[in-house]
Amino acid sequence: MVPVMAEFEVKVRNLETGEMMVASMPDCETCIAWLSERPQNLEIVSVLSDVSPADSRRLKEAMRPYDAGELRLKQEFDRRVTEAAMAQYGKELELIEGLQKESQEDGSLDPNRPLSVRYEVDAGLSVVDDRRPLTDAARAACMAWIEERNGWVRGKGQVVGEAHLEVWPNDVPSGDEADRVLDGGQFYPRLA
Repeated sequence: MVPVMAEFEVKVRNLETGEMMVASMPDCETCIAWLSERPQNLEIVSVLSDVSPADSRRLKEAMRPYDAGELRLKQEFDRRVTEAAMAQYGKELELIEGLQKESQEDGSLDPNRPLSVRYEVDAGLSVVDDRRPLTDAARAACMAWIEERNGWVRGKGQVVGEAHLEVWPNDVPSGDEADRVLDGGQFYPRLA
């Protein structure tokens, strides 16, 4: 039976090129010796192999410290990576904002799609995240829905303090005005 040599792996980065690599060694002891003479401009990113806390400490203590030139390269590379990530984030944010604006202005959206409406006892009704106005028919249906719930809680000395509902702004697809407010609305009572 031939003994299998265990591989010990460490993730490293070339500080001149930014290339990520994996350094493989036969065992932890070999890695400790290698770290004490760590090649110039090679950053130790992480130990990929399982190590005990004691071996982890020995690895950290054995590593040759970065010199001033290596620290400058490391800081410069980290700065470039951060700038690139921020630029990419900015592009993605612009794309998302553009898509949101497009969807709000898109004439192909059904103008009769349901409106999200919020009710607050002190502020009344307001449309949520939509530029379409609340039609008179939708307003009347929302107020009737709220008044019905007020009847449910009035005996407890409460009123509807806040409500969230969906309402058809124009034509009701079923043709029945009783279906103008969609099922699933929520309300939160408060003391009158």
